[in-house]
Amino acid sequence: YEFFGGLSKGVEKRDKVRTRVIAATLSDHIKNSDNVLIMGHKYSDLDSVGASVGLWSAITKALKKPAFVVLNRSQSLASPLISSMEATGQKIFISPMDAMTMVNPKTMLIVVDTHSQDFVESAELLSAVPRVVIIDHHRMMVKHVENALVFYHEPYASSTSEMVAELVQYIGDNTLGQAAAEGLLSGIMLDTKNFVL
Repeated sequence: YEFFGGLSKGVEKRDKVRTRVIAATLSDHIKNSDNVLIMGHKYSDLDSVGASVGLWSAITKALKKPAFVVLNRSQSLASPLISSMEATGQKIFISPMDAMTMVNPKTMLIVVDTHSQDFVESAELLSAVPRVVIIDHHRMMVKHVENALVFYHEPYASSTSEMVAELVQYIGDNTLGQAAAEGLLSGIMLDTKNFVL
């Protein structure tokens, strides 16, 4: 593949109806799952971990389903956020190897902040879980994840954390604790360069 151009900005489309429909569909799929694994990209940053933590909070609090964030702690660039979430005393983060032991036919995998098969934290986990949801704001790439149950892709959004913050308000009430809300805010601040962009 050869690409040229592609310098135009994504046009912002405020569409609450689409967000509400995606949230309802996502909630239905989560309710029909035994457990939910949330995974970002390799070398996870504040946006990837922040979005994951926001979803984790909504799934465990509003939908009452077991959920875990899959990441490689030694390669993560979001150590302060990981530490502050662990200070809440809940088991949130697991390694890709531990996640593989939890996979069954009714497991759901939510991939955030990437839609490329090559950039996910664990390609083995992606291929092992048949039910996948994608939430991302990057421009569409050639090798994207196919056969996703839900493909929520908004290139105009500043960050995946912004998209998740919009989604969780339609999943249920009191879905975010303070630590999860701060995680989402840190992701938005990173990708907007402290609200400059």
